[in-house]
Amino acid sequence: MKKIIAALLLMSMAFTAFADDKKIEDKEIKQVNLSTESLEGRAKIGLALGYPLGIVFGYRVANYMEVNAFLGTHFSDFSMGANVLFTIADINIKDESFPLSIGPAVYFDFGKDFDMTVLGILRWEYTFKEIPLNLYIEGGPGFAFIQGFDFRWSSSLGVRYVF
Repeated sequence: MKKIIAALLLMSMAFTAFADDKKIEDKEIKQVNLSTESLEGRAKIGLALGYPLGIVFGYRVANYMEVNAFLGTHFSDFSMGANVLFTIADINIKDESFPLSIGPAVYFDFGKDFDMTVLGILRWEYTFKEIPLNLYIEGGPGFAFIQGFDFRWSSSLGVRYVF
């Protein structure tokens, strides 16, 4: 073992001496810049607690419309879904904006049975100015109709990071 360490030490000293002697110059390394400028303030990712329960991603298409995707669970089932929300009012409280949005949602539940739920969602949210964090509360009525017709209710609290 001592011989291996001594050999590695000699090789590193020889390489250092060779590098100093030949004056190896640095090469230019290509730089790749990834711009998130188009996402800034528009994209949000985080967690929803309730139904739905899981990971949510939202993208504000325009100042009046947001598209959201969901991946998570509905108790024992795996669920995924999406909604489109339209801002109907921008409630201002002490110079802070609280958008109120409404729109349709569709959730697919995969488990022992497959089911599809269609809901009408009402969301009230707040985005902090100082930190990139968005909070919301949403809920609404709907129905499931593949395994039979059944009324459903959705309600959840969400916390999302704003890009």
